[in-house]
Amino acid sequence: MKKAIPVLLMMVMLVGVVLAGCGDNSPSSSGKPSGQAERGDSSKDSNASKEPVEITVMLSGPGVPDLDKNPIWQQLSNDLNMDMELNVIASEYDQQLNVKMAGGTPPDLFNIGKVPLTEMGRQGLLLDLEPYLDDMPNVKALYDENLLNKGRVDGTLYALPKRADIPMDSLWIRKDWLERLDLEMPTNLETFKEVALAFTNEDPDGNGKADTYGITGTALYTFAPIFGAYGTGGPGSYAIKGGELVYTTEDPAFREALSYIADLIAAGVVDPEIMANKGTDDQQKAFQGKAGILFRGWGELVKDSYVEQYKSINPDAEWVQVGALEGPGDNYMSVWDLGRTPNRLAIPKSLEKSPEKLEQVLELLNYVTGDGKGQNIVNYGIEGTHYKVENGEVVPLPAMSDLDYSWQMQLTARDELAYLSVKFANQKPYIAFAQEQPRLEVYDSFIPVPQGVVADDKTTYETEEITKFIYGRRPLGDYDQFIETLYKQFQLQLYLDSAEDTLTELGYLQ
Repeated sequence: MKKAIPVLLMMVMLVGVVLAGCGDNSPSSSGKPSGQAERGDSSKDSNASKEPVEITVMLSGPGVPDLDKNPIWQQLSNDLNMDMELNVIASEYDQQLNVKMAGGTPPDLFNIGKVPLTEMGRQGLLLDLEPYLDDMPNVKALYDENLLNKGRVDGTLYALPKRADIPMDSLWIRKDWLERLDLEMPTNLETFKEVALAFTNEDPDGNGKADTYGITGTALYTFAPIFGAYGTGGPGSYAIKGGELVYTTEDPAFREALSYIADLIAAGVVDPEIMANKGTDDQQKAFQGKAGILFRGWGELVKDSYVEQYKSINPDAEWVQVGALEGPGDNYMSVWDLGRTPNRLAIPKSLEKSPEKLEQVLELLNYVTGDGKGQNIVNYGIEGTHYKVENGEVVPLPAMSDLDYSWQMQLTARDELAYLSVKFANQKPYIAFAQEQPRLEVYDSFIPVPQGVVADDKTTYETEEITKFIYGRRPLGDYDQFIETLYKQFQLQLYLDSAEDTLTELGYLQ
């Protein structure tokens, strides 16, 4: 797994998954980061007569406005006395990064996915950031070991992960249907099934037609709260129970959950198209009154525009959140991947030879992190133009809506709860509810794919066979045989060995 490959070959073969994400820290009208003077305000003021330091930043995702139309970019450049060339690549990002790295012209700061992070780190192309944490006090104060672990390869900190977002999904139900049928809010698996049956069979919309289902959703994600009630996660996750590594697909609790789900499907309470639903198909079915229960993020149900949408179809419709269901295993709403991060930032090792540039990159990262002006700029824009501060709280101004690209400028992300509470004030109760739900911790994003296997093949097989089990096309009595196939044909033991080694190295397993 740790064997190096030639640089040029690696650059051709490298494939990375690069995700973009978004967040904020507590706002401050004074604009001073906690515990120190702002490096961008004070340390640069004395050098204002110097020429700006030129740095290049390369990010993945949708484009951002040019400098003359990007007040965030302008303000950062002014505050830090730098000339930042910002390149945001919408497609084929990994290929373009590979070309620059192989050609000896890497950006000074860039996004990097998990796979290229591993390969480039082992090839010696990336700077070890550990010795530079003291030069970024805001970063050092906010980044604990769990967060830093997301940027490590073989124990070396080759990337600065974006701070993670917060859980946003939860179970939702049509409250007006409950009231019409004189039903209580479900709290456990038994009452959940009763409600699903009633929503399917008792004409909850009162139109005299048998045209509703209890539950809709998208693929096996539909059943996350049910797996959680059995104390396990969906297929293919790595959890730690009683100090031991557990692969959820072979967890006995997972098999029990499949039996319960199979009963729901056999009873006809589940939208028969869940495995085909994509994007917002399930959301639209819910809005159209075709189902009364689904598992979704608050942002796809109760943003103002969505409420207007479903109210226009049925003014009496009311979607509300349901707490995690009690079950024989526990009452988790879903899983939460401790290794997840919206993205990672890396610095090429070659930048060591340009100390002025390196200092500027470190100062930029420090400035946009923490409680202070730099974080407020990338989150909310310019004070007085895009937001104002009242009683220590950020209040959006109309111009903030012009900054829909601001998440791209949030290099180290943000304090998600504080940020979302500003951006979506009407949704604060839903945001808090989702965040507070219990989640089973898993470690999926930490685990590297073993060499010599194709992860997609295993995932496809698991999904296909589990679908057969829940739809009755394969008896649950064959489950041991299914697990045996995972080991023999899809080399599951290699994945487990990789997980064991990685989680031990990072300190999660003893």
